[in-house]
Amino acid sequence: MELTTKQRTVLLTLTTEWQTPIQLANQLPEASGNLQDVQEGLKVLLQEGLVQMNPTVAGLYRLTKEGNTLKEFELGHNQIK
Repeated sequence: MELTTKQRTVLLTLTTEWQTPIQLANQLPEASGNLQDVQEGLKVLLQEGLVQMNPTVAGLYRLTKEGNTLKEFELGHNQIK
């Protein structure tokens, strides 16, 4: 899967702990901390199975096992460059 820069930023900001889109946006640099961009990124990552939505508390997201694996790959790949 080819991620856009914004989707990749959201992926790298997410963890396996539940977070709201606002929490994610607040962790991003001001230039990419737009809540709408975070929500759009989450939507795509959800469709790809890289993020899951909390089934009991609306508005909470976290990485799936696949998402965490991709995040680790992306982080490792950037260190090699």
